[in-house]
Amino acid sequence: MMQRASFATIHRLTSLAVAVAIPVAIYIVNGTLELWTVVLGAVIGFGYWYFFPFILP
Repeated sequence: MMQRASFATIHRLTSLAVAVAIPVAIYIVNGTLELWTVVLGAVIGFGYWYFFPFILP
C-alpha cells in the first residue's frame, strides 16, 4: 500500500514539473513569458497526469 501512495505522489509531482518546465523552457529560449506558454504547459501537464496511468500495464 505504501508503494502505491508513493507512486501517486511521484506521479503528481512529475506532472507538476512538466507543467512548469514547458513555460520555463520557452522563456529561456524566447526571453518572454506569454499566456499561451503557461496554457500549453498546463494542458500537457494535465494530460500527463490524466492519461499516463492508463498506459501502464
